[in-house]
Amino acid sequence: MLSGILADESPGMRVSQGSMDGHYHLEHKYDIVVVGVDGAQGMELVCAYRERFGDALVIWITDDPYFAGVAIRTHIFDFIVRPLAESRFRETVRKLMAGKTDSWQRMPACWRGMEIDCL
Repeated sequence: MLSGILADESPGMRVSQGSMDGHYHLEHKYDIVVVGVDGAQGMELVCAYRERFGDALVIWITDDPYFAGVAIRTHIFDFIVRPLAESRFRETVRKLMAGKTDSWQRMPACWRGMEIDCL
């Protein structure tokens, strides 16, 4: 569903899906990353990706609103709590495509002189 929405809302964008084999594959930098992993495992993935590729825009979809604080501290673009409404995800993608991002959303979660904890 998410890949289809991304393709619909952003013609010409190359969409790829990562491997879900229990390991974090952080070899590639993407401009936009959608993380659909719940709980602590999702938090670890978001933190690891933001640490490695600080200027990527991350959309995190999870079933646990508890992690909203982590989302704020890691400067992600959007935090969506399941159940996922298609219209809500489309709204987020449209904002991205329109360039409605803030500079702090592209700041690394860790930068010179200051480190933001993910936990």
